[in-house]
Amino acid sequence: MAGPDPEDVLRKLSEGYRTIRFARGVVGKTGHAAIGLLTVWAIVAWQIGDNLTKNLSLLAVGTLASAVFVWWARSTQKFAEKNPAQALLEGAELLEYQRFEAETKGLSSPNVSPRIPDPTKDWPTIDELPVRPLDNG
Repeated sequence: MAGPDPEDVLRKLSEGYRTIRFARGVVGKTGHAAIGLLTVWAIVAWQIGDNLTKNLSLLAVGTLASAVFVWWARSTQKFAEKNPAQALLEGAELLEYQRFEAETKGLSSPNVSPRIPDPTKDWPTIDELPVRPLDNG
């Protein structure tokens, strides 16, 4: 009796993985890396057999993946200790947090401006722009 097809098992695992929601920032990325490392070791365990060369190769790959993960996790944790906001947030959430932090310190928040210029507006040509003298001081 043959065991379950490895492709079916991996397909089911990947479908289940898509429904898992990790935190943002370094914390979430570390979670993704840990899942990847566990997957590597699961494949190694699954493929262990009678061939000594293959087994040693699989163990070397697993050990290398673990070493890279440990190095990466340590470096990201050092980053997180120095930059806690950036480690937990990313994108618009980080910008909102920085704006909130600036406002609590009494700094004004930057003016919101359009991201692209108005294409219907007539813009001056380069010849019409004012010329500023260079400051050689």
